Parts: sequence; structure tokens; C-alpha cells
Amino acid sequence: MNNPLTILKDSQTFAVLGVNQDFDSYANKILRKLREKHKVAFPVNPKYTSLFNEIIYERLENTPTVPEVVVFVVNPTIGIQYLQTIKDLGIKTIWLQPGTISDELLAKAKELDLEAIDACVLVVSQYL
Repeated sequence: MNNPLTILKDSQTFAVLGVNQDFDSYANKILRKLREKHKVAFPVNPKYTSLFNEIIYERLENTPTVPEVVVFVVNPTIGIQYLQTIKDLGIKTIWLQPGTISDELLAKAKELDLEAIDACVLVVSQYL
């Protein structure tokens, strides 16, 4: 597994799963933090088309470019549903926020040869 700080430094495009209408939710904080660190970050949530005057992408396949990293800020039962799509899009790294991990999700990610980062983006970004 690569160092989370290395992934954050070297990757330029991210998708954040779980962005929602709560401005202060962790998903939204992570989205803003990535952008603050000059990363391209796409908000993804099938429940919304726009929030806070910006487009929310219903599906990963709809983002303008394929992200290098997908940040999970969703329940593991929801997150596991994205893994095959992530693999199919050629994305190699998923970033699992605290509370988004399950044994089943990790096993499926390993089966699909996806690198799973287990760390908090907000904490790691302090070192950029």
C-alpha cells in the first residue's frame, strides 16, 4: 500500500462519493479541502443534480474526466456497489474514510486489485 500522503501529493483528480446537502458534512469538507489543495475534485451522489450552485455527478461515469482516486464518504454497503465501476473505469486507488470500511468491501477491493487507502483526507492534507 502506498503512503496516503504520497497518494495525495501525486494524484491530481479525485471523486468524492457522498457529497450532500449538509454543507458541514465530512464529504463536503473533504471536497473543499481537496480543492483548497489545488486538486480537481468531482462531487458524486445519485440523489442530487446540483448543490451549492455546482453540478453534482450522478455517477462516476459522468465526471468530465476519470478521477485517479475515489474518496468514499458513504456507508460500506453503498461503497461496495461502486467497486466494479471503479475497476471498469481503470481507476486503481480508493480512499476509505473512517466509517466507510467493511471486511466485505476490503475483500472485494482486493479481488478487483484496487489499492485501498485507509486514512482521513482531512488529517493527511495537513501535511501537504
